[in-house]
Amino acid sequence: MTQHNGLTWPIRLTALTVMTLGLPMVAAAQSAEEMMSSRLGTTDVGPVFQEAFEHAAMPVSEEIRAKAIQCWNDNQCDTGTGGELTVAYADGFGENVWRQVTKMEFIMQALTYPEVGKIVYTSARGDAAKALSDFRAYIAQGVDVIVTFADHGEALAPSIREATESGITVILHNGTVAGTPGEDYVTNISENICELGKEFIRAVRTGNPEAKAIAALGGTPGNPLSATWQGCAAEEVATLDGVEIIATEDTNWTQEGTFSAVSAILSRFDKIDGYIYDYADGFRGGVRAYESANKPLDFTVALRTDEQGLFCDMKAAGNPNFKVFYSSGQNYQARLALTAGMMAHGGAEIPANLDVPFSMKQATVDQCDASLPDEVSVSTLVDPDTLRAMFK
Repeated sequence: MTQHNGLTWPIRLTALTVMTLGLPMVAAAQSAEEMMSSRLGTTDVGPVFQEAFEHAAMPVSEEIRAKAIQCWNDNQCDTGTGGELTVAYADGFGENVWRQVTKMEFIMQALTYPEVGKIVYTSARGDAAKALSDFRAYIAQGVDVIVTFADHGEALAPSIREATESGITVILHNGTVAGTPGEDYVTNISENICELGKEFIRAVRTGNPEAKAIAALGGTPGNPLSATWQGCAAEEVATLDGVEIIATEDTNWTQEGTFSAVSAILSRFDKIDGYIYDYADGFRGGVRAYESANKPLDFTVALRTDEQGLFCDMKAAGNPNFKVFYSSGQNYQARLALTAGMMAHGGAEIPANLDVPFSMKQATVDQCDASLPDEVSVSTLVDPDTLRAMFK
């Protein structure tokens, strides 16, 4: 065992949790290599991802869990290590379950670094002005590393450049873009968001080869993540005879917003063959919209994230025509981003873009685990006990 000012870690790297994509979540030990294989589909990754998963594989003691929950609840904390570094997470929008789990991924990764003495978090709540204000506050505080989900895109670029020019290490993740990676900030971490949009269409057609009418759902209005994959999905559709994206609606990445969006679509169209969306938990609102309209769930939905509640809805529906395909929750990109920031802060050369491997998979009813919260992503690296504490 090795100890840093009260926080104890075993030297041997084991797992926070076992989660094999395509299988139910089970609590057991898992190495960094096993984690990469199950989440990324490969262990052939560069040093940033290798180090990130080695840190993620460190076991979580009750003491560490309690500290993580405190940081998560209070949006800031002293880690207790005596470390000199302050790491910050600037979230453009943090008010849904996916964002809250991603926040915890960042916090738990930060707690694996004894040199980190303080963790801080802010959410702009979808407000561009607040996002800019949050960055200015971090610059004034002189934090060392900022990880950001840059929902507000280029509007945030001047503040990101200012932070970088002031000596702060800044990393973007999950497909958001603001400025030039490698110049205005260290790196952008993301799966290939354009290819993801194309894979959405292919997945719908795999579920239903006769699918013609597809509806696209996005998050907050104008966010670059949804806009990017939707544009590339449209490119894929253009290569398919008779296939059309007949509606595009914003949802604010909430179940309520998705309920409203899908209800609006159902009021305009008699039949939808498929939906494409980047938020599985949000689509539970779409299921409710169908139930409210007394319409059968006869469609295929292709999703980016993989919160298990939707898989439980699929199990409860018992309708073989309701097919769900998913990529990965990608909550752990916050961990990858923090590790890239820590390595860059320490002087390592980091590529301007880091692509996260992904693949589309068909969900099964076995992935519904009633012992865990519905909001849990089946690919999260946050351990089950911490998730239960978060959403009790």
